[in-house]
Amino acid sequence: MSQKIDPEEAERFLNEQDEKYGVNKAAELVVETEKEPEKITSLGKAQSHQNLVELSAAEESPWKILNLENLPSQGLFYPEGAELLIRSAKTKEIRHWSTIDETDPIDVREKINFVLNACTKFKIKGQAMPLNFNDFLEIDKYHIIFRIYELTFPNQENKLWAYIKCSNTQCNHVNQTQVTSKNLLGFRFPEELMKWYSPEEKCFVIVSEKLGETFKIFLPNIGTSAKFRQKRREEQEKGIPIDDSFYSYGPYLIREWRKIDMSMLTELKFASLEWKENKFVVIHKFTDSLEKQSLNKAASVCEKCKTQTESHIFLGGSFTVKDIFIISAGLDELI
Repeated sequence: MSQKIDPEEAERFLNEQDEKYGVNKAAELVVETEKEPEKITSLGKAQSHQNLVELSAAEESPWKILNLENLPSQGLFYPEGAELLIRSAKTKEIRHWSTIDETDPIDVREKINFVLNACTKFKIKGQAMPLNFNDFLEIDKYHIIFRIYELTFPNQENKLWAYIKCSNTQCNHVNQTQVTSKNLLGFRFPEELMKWYSPEEKCFVIVSEKLGETFKIFLPNIGTSAKFRQKRREEQEKGIPIDDSFYSYGPYLIREWRKIDMSMLTELKFASLEWKENKFVVIHKFTDSLEKQSLNKAASVCEKCKTQTESHIFLGGSFTVKDIFIISAGLDELI
């Protein structure tokens, strides 16, 4: 196994990359410019300022537009006019990432959210209120992280290798596969559910004649998932019996995470206890089908028998979450 580099060594390497390519320093200059906009003192300057405001933020190097259609969700569940920009991770983000405790799921989420918050801009064109990382769908999270990783290491200075066993039982060859955003599988839409997808509502809309009602199913975003985890922790601390089924389907029933508070979730939980059996079965089966399609796998073509294989990322013997932004190659590969 390759020798690990400590965080200080990785930081020094990244600083050298900054000096050589200007990858990360430009981002700091952009932020400073945005914080102190030039005062408008003439009509000519006012016109120039207006043109700058109307330009897409993609014109601000080093921010790059990420086409939502390339996400696992294909952008189907985001508001019309949503625009996502990403940049490379800077040294301060790498330094914070280097403290990640991979045995602690809460810490892993915190570090991922820190990078997403720092390295993305998310907005709806023509609207003043910006979106943020909490609006990213859970199924898109790792794809966005990998795209930030690829901007951070533009010359593939930090390759991530997964060891994927061929699914052909007659072969069983273990392939060393480089994982990138191109072969990362985040989600696979169940075809039988897509007939209920509404492009106008940006969600699944189910009109049930048998139940005599219409209900909507949303794909959970980071903000909604966080609210449900908070509710679950509160119940555990109070010794309230946990309804696991509620925490499985609940995040699929709310669109806007900003409107969620704990009393709202309590009301939803009690209301779900009054559902007719058929309604519960429909919502459970529908959301369970979606949950099973949240993959976080890497695709690989067996170099021996050419069988296409999929395997979960972060498996034993492959790279870890920490390796995404912390270079694990030996010194001889870096120098």
